[in-house]
Amino acid sequence: MNYDFDTIIARRGTDCEKWDLPAEDGVLPLWVADMDFRAAPAIVDALCRRVEEGVFGYALPSGSWHESLVRWLNVRHRWQVSSDTVIDAIGVVPALASVIRAFCSPGDKVIVQTPAYNCFFATIRNQGCDVLENPLRRVPVREDNEGDFTYEMDFEDLERKVADPRVKLFLLCNPHNPTGRAWTAEELRTVGEICLRHGVFVASDEIHADLQMPASRHVPFASLSEEFRNASLTFWSASKAFNLAGLQTAAIICSDPEVRGRVRHFLKVHCTGEINPFGFLASSVAWDRCSDWLDALRAYLHENYLTLLGFVRTRLPLLKVAALETTYLAWVDATALGLSSAELSCQLEREAKVKFSPGAIYGEPKGYSFLRINLACPRKTLLEALDRIAAWTSSAGLWTTSSRAPSPPSSR
Repeated sequence: MNYDFDTIIARRGTDCEKWDLPAEDGVLPLWVADMDFRAAPAIVDALCRRVEEGVFGYALPSGSWHESLVRWLNVRHRWQVSSDTVIDAIGVVPALASVIRAFCSPGDKVIVQTPAYNCFFATIRNQGCDVLENPLRRVPVREDNEGDFTYEMDFEDLERKVADPRVKLFLLCNPHNPTGRAWTAEELRTVGEICLRHGVFVASDEIHADLQMPASRHVPFASLSEEFRNASLTFWSASKAFNLAGLQTAAIICSDPEVRGRVRHFLKVHCTGEINPFGFLASSVAWDRCSDWLDALRAYLHENYLTLLGFVRTRLPLLKVAALETTYLAWVDATALGLSSAELSCQLEREAKVKFSPGAIYGEPKGYSFLRINLACPRKTLLEALDRIAAWTSSAGLWTTSSRAPSPPSSR
């Protein structure tokens, strides 16, 4: 079946955070991780039938949605889990808050690999804990990869920091947001071995796992060994891959029954463990009936990424793009434009009428200026946004295609 990802959907004025939060009309928003595509037809049809029932009372999530997830993980990711290890939650961030409470006391530390998804920082601190950063290292991209640079883990630094007795939890972002890395089995094994040596539990956020680029494969951390499975839990959701974030439905997969009990306790304390009927219905349909839609989406997103690369190299050569192995979020180095990421994103929104997420909120490396660009939009929208940037850089007297880019600051 052919799916339409090119039609532009009018979302402004629909109480849409992505489109209605920009203060001025005419701003193209490529910031928050929300796709501008209609959900898969099978999901829309199932939700419409549920709406036609006309009764929206308290719901009892059927076990079938857990079974749908179990089948998906087995078929799509070669990871066998049991349905009794699945815990319901209204989202990954609320689930993370409960997990932190289950493992940490105020004053304890949680390790995060920076740059990192911005909500991690506030969620950790809101539980009275401290963020301990294990910065990723920027390295040249492999010759067979698309993109200008990539990242690797600093295992020596990780080993030192995991040894801190106040560290109780390692928050793994797998795949990584915002750098777009799909961690390899070898990298994940090294992480697991370090954490096991020091008795640190791993919480793996795998919400972007189904959005791999063509040459990438997702490796669930807990699938690598029984030891890792027993010393970790995994956050999963259909929300990113199938554009269902507003339905607020996620799962925590945890094999240890004692840990499951602690997490469920804090989900109840936070009142964040009861999902709505639209959420578990849509998730189940996504995993059971929308695999071909997801494959078509991934192909379209890859073409959008190639479009970004081609445009940047011909018309915005000062920008450098991280190799995108997974997710639809491009991590773009704009250091050579000479503005901080906060200044740059503000000026682009005000003057070029394009909204991106500034790298500063993710803990970008010191001395750099990054933008996170959402590629999950019709290609016409992406090209219009890029055209606006090119026109703005020219009118603002910034570097253009005829300019020689200065070298960015050292990453070490």
